Amino acid sequence: MKAKALILVLDDDPDICTMIKMVLDYYGHSAVEADNENAAKDILSSNHVDLIIMDMLLSGVDGTDVCRRLKKDLKTSSIPILMFSAHPTARESCIAAGADDFISKPFEMNDMIGKVNFFLQHVRSEKPD
Repeated sequence: MKAKALILVLDDDPDICTMIKMVLDYYGHSAVEADNENAAKDILSSNHVDLIIMDMLLSGVDGTDVCRRLKKDLKTSSIPILMFSAHPTARESCIAAGADDFISKPFEMNDMIGKVNFFLQHVRSEKPD
């Protein structure tokens, strides 16, 4: 039996983090929260993260810049990133920054879980048991 997936939720809004974490937990995944890039880097350096779910807009930094840095770093470049935003033209910016997928806010939790499960299935099928 495979271990639970570990998903990093990166958002500066604690309510959003808590909501996403609760849904992920309900569907059998483990989630850790970070409210800024440095906290995310700390988590990524000490854990095997299977997926990153992150907001495009973070306090003091553009999430697309964070995404670019994560995708350029050899230690994190292979981790799928699912970005979200309420901004109407955000999809193109997020995908151009290296995000593997995008979801518009507000989003249905079922839509998010569908994307999460797709990525986790894909990531795990590429790794040997």
